[in-house]
Amino acid sequence: MAETITQLSISAPYEDYDKITGLLTLEVNFGWEEQSLPNGDCVWQVHCENGDFLQSLAHKIRALAPEAECAAREIEKQDWTSAWREFFTPVKAGPFVVLPPWLGNSEKETIIIEPKSAFGTGHHETTVLCLEALGDLLASDRARPGQSFLDLGCGTGVLGMACAKSGLEGIGLDIDPLAVENAEENILLNNVSGFRVEAGSMERVAGKKFDLVLANILAAPLREMAPLVAASLKDKGALVLSGILDIQADGVEEAYRQNGLPKAARLASGEWRALIFRKDV
Repeated sequence: MAETITQLSISAPYEDYDKITGLLTLEVNFGWEEQSLPNGDCVWQVHCENGDFLQSLAHKIRALAPEAECAAREIEKQDWTSAWREFFTPVKAGPFVVLPPWLGNSEKETIIIEPKSAFGTGHHETTVLCLEALGDLLASDRARPGQSFLDLGCGTGVLGMACAKSGLEGIGLDIDPLAVENAEENILLNNVSGFRVEAGSMERVAGKKFDLVLANILAAPLREMAPLVAASLKDKGALVLSGILDIQADGVEEAYRQNGLPKAARLASGEWRALIFRKDV
């Protein structure tokens, strides 16, 4: 008989994003999956062998966010690494190619990703949009070797490694310790220098300014952090925001324009949008 594991699925309006993510940060130290739906709702999935823990978590979520829907079910426990080997195909995004270790090579534009639980294998449209935006900035000399960068919500570190392989130097931040661990492993796999990762968010770089900031997160936290993220840009700096649905893009852009940034250029892939701000002062 196959081993099983409990999956808790949570869905809620994006207005509840901060409440639920805050609770998950406190309660689920082993990580979770999250995504935005085309209607703007947010979905989280937590996997755990302890079904009682997930029942308790669901009770706390319903108490905190009454509109949230929680559903638990038993699923077959999988060997995720073997599953990734079957489905992880190369990804071409702008000048970059993202590959798993078993298909990797040493070309400058190739980024090797060991697929684990952290977000950012390059397959998701939001990651592709960020890599394409970075390629455009490099082609126009707005991003160039020797500049500094911040990869906010770095996940596997794919965006930071693309920057480092292009000659920039910087830091990646993620609130998920599993993501930080995965990113550090990928940095070693890619043999890149000038890129380090730390656990945390904007508080880790308070007072620092960067030539390039990339943030592939979700619309709600991007709006909330707009004052801090906008303030972290140097004069003539560039900002790439992703993880934004089409229906959310105007609201996110307005939050950053209220903090002194100009009108953003946009890249699109299906329902997803990336905003590219070029600071001109």
